[in-house]
Parts: sequence; C-alpha cells; structure tokens
Amino acid sequence: MPDTELYTIWYWSLAVAGVVVLLAAALLIAILLVARRILGNARKALEAAEAIAEDTKVIWELDETNRTAEEILATAESIEERGGHIAGTLPERGRRAQEVRGS
Repeated sequence: MPDTELYTIWYWSLAVAGVVVLLAAALLIAILLVARRILGNARKALEAAEAIAEDTKVIWELDETNRTAEEILATAESIEERGGHIAGTLPERGRRAQEVRGS
C-alpha cells in the first residue's frame, strides 16, 4: 500500500473520529441542559408539593376535631339527660314538702 493511500485512510479515520467526538460532545451538552431543566422543574414541583402538604394539614386535623365534637356531644347529652331527671324529681319533692308542711 503506497504512502498516499495510507495517509488518505488515516485522514479519513481522523475526520470520522473528530465527527464522532463532536457528536458525543453535542449529546453530552444536550443531556446536561435537559438535566438542568429537569432539576428546575423538580424544584418547582417540590415547592408546589410542600404548599399542598401545608394546605391539607387542616384536613388531617379534621379527624381530631370530629372526635372532640363527639365527646362534647356525648357530654351535652349526658347533662341533658341528668338535667331532665333532676327537673322531673324537683316538682315531686316540692309536692312532698308541701304535704309534710300541710299535715
């Protein structure tokens, strides 16, 4: 093989290798830019998720509020029942007291 053919093949190989290196560099730069964009979007999504979590804390605390309301209702019903019982016995005792005084 003559030297000119060898140099021609070598130059073409060098050119192809250069193109491959440039394509690889372009792809790496594109990947880097996309990764930065993804990171920016991920930060925005995290901020939104934190805001949503903060806004929905009230919903999770609603269960505790409902339990407390049920306890208050049970206490109020108990007071109402006992108050009704007391109110029912007062007139009877008053009548008995009058009977005792009147006798």
